[in-house]
Amino acid sequence: MAVLTTVLLLAAAQTVKVDQFPLRSGCSETAPVVARLHAGDPVQVKFSLAGSAQACYVVSTIVDGKTVEGNVPASALTGLDDFDQARRDAPSVMGSGSASAPKARIPLPQTKSWSPEMDRAIQLLERNQPAEALDILQKFLALFPDNPELLALAGTAAYKSDNLRQALELWKHSLEIKADPMLERSYRAVLRESQNDKSGEKKFGTRFLLRYDGAVADSDTASAMIGVLEQEFSRLSGQLGCRAEERLVTVVQSRDAYLKTTGAPEWSGGRYDGKIHIPIIDQKQAVSASRDVFAHELVHACLANLGHWPSWLHEGLAQYMSGRKLPAEAREAIASMAKAGRLPKLSGLGQRWGNKSAAEAHLAYAMSLAAVDLFFQYHSAMGIRNLLNNPAALPAITEDLDRRLRE
Repeated sequence: MAVLTTVLLLAAAQTVKVDQFPLRSGCSETAPVVARLHAGDPVQVKFSLAGSAQACYVVSTIVDGKTVEGNVPASALTGLDDFDQARRDAPSVMGSGSASAPKARIPLPQTKSWSPEMDRAIQLLERNQPAEALDILQKFLALFPDNPELLALAGTAAYKSDNLRQALELWKHSLEIKADPMLERSYRAVLRESQNDKSGEKKFGTRFLLRYDGAVADSDTASAMIGVLEQEFSRLSGQLGCRAEERLVTVVQSRDAYLKTTGAPEWSGGRYDGKIHIPIIDQKQAVSASRDVFAHELVHACLANLGHWPSWLHEGLAQYMSGRKLPAEAREAIASMAKAGRLPKLSGLGQRWGNKSAAEAHLAYAMSLAAVDLFFQYHSAMGIRNLLNNPAALPAITEDLDRRLRE
């Protein structure tokens, strides 16, 4: 997704260069004209957007005694050096969504911002509150309906709110205005999901919306699954410190539909991408078999709620907190690779595991679980909740765990 940069200035330091310059509703030269500006008119730059040929700025100014907002290109304004320096110096609000949720398919933009409303929308998406984020983004879209970055971001909020149709419409509009290969891939993936997803039944819990395929789970089974989700979330949130401000969407499907809609590898047993996706093989054992899988994916949701964490910690904690034990043969394989000097570092396992072969995934999952086992063995005094509240401590702990894996 293209980068969306927002900065709010406390005082207007920019003016219009060209007399009768058109203030438009979008960055495109064909966007409707909102007003005509005069040379020397002061404007307040609210945020900048990536234009096709040059930066495009959303500004506020006074025209005929009324405050109006619109878009102008960089070439039309003076004083942008100070604005751009402030933007470069501003502290980062967030990074890629995929870093905090390794299985996520839908990216979030990076941004440096002093714009409270836009910051809040992006942070709400980070904290799994897409419906509230979408409410804010739609206010921006009312002002700038043809801005491709805003459309793309609003589409992400709609997708995470489980409104696939709205997400596709917003992304399609964005792509019609501006090509974006990453967004195009997301659009096609969600289009595939909408075409293959047969899970149309819904159950509502206190903190969950369960959408399920009636062919793989009946109403009673779905109700029991809601109960399991609520129980596991209560347990995990107490241990990890996460919260659920909005209902977390959980999708239950047949394994065939799961693979088709998510594009997950054959070895995958579940997926979290802002929503939890679970395949069900045996309806009779669906509730008992799904408890561990629900717990595993809920850990990913919790960690995404708490910040940006490496994949090894995501997957190691997800296995550990769902009760998985490291098999003796996996432990022996790790020791053998360490002795031969062939064991990768935890950071070398990468962030995106969906492209790994079954053998590569097996090693990565084993190493991540072994590392988390070692954390609880040697760093129990700190505790996992304290670590998650103190991410600056993670590099030193990772280095220690890497060393212990090789002992």
